[in-house]
Amino acid sequence: MTYNILILGASYGSLLGTKMLMAGHNVTLVCRSQTAKLINEEGTEVRIKLRDEDSHRSIFSRDLPGRLDAKTPEEVDPSKYDLVGLAMQEPQYGAHSIWTLMVRIAEAGVPCLSIMNMPPLPYLKRIPG
Repeated sequence: MTYNILILGASYGSLLGTKMLMAGHNVTLVCRSQTAKLINEEGTEVRIKLRDEDSHRSIFSRDLPGRLDAKTPEEVDPSKYDLVGLAMQEPQYGAHSIWTLMVRIAEAGVPCLSIMNMPPLPYLKRIPG
């Protein structure tokens, strides 16, 4: 089964996104318009050094089985996604466009996976108790 995954943040998010693309899932990175344009034209490259290897290897999104695209916060419809990855640094969530996207994500009831220290408040409000 292929999932559609929305990831907020194209820096840390590209790491998580690459893993998801490797597994064949579709990934949308949320970022600024200039970054989205670049990603949509060229894809992403993640450079990693694996254990017992002397040099880094490049993993290009265009070579992976999943499909990658990038959008601005205003372009995203959260109801189209099966999972949201929260991969921005805390200050970025203060931007109005990100805040309103987080509200829409909470209203859509899409499960979230945080790779940051603390999930944003609209997400926490959805959790009972």
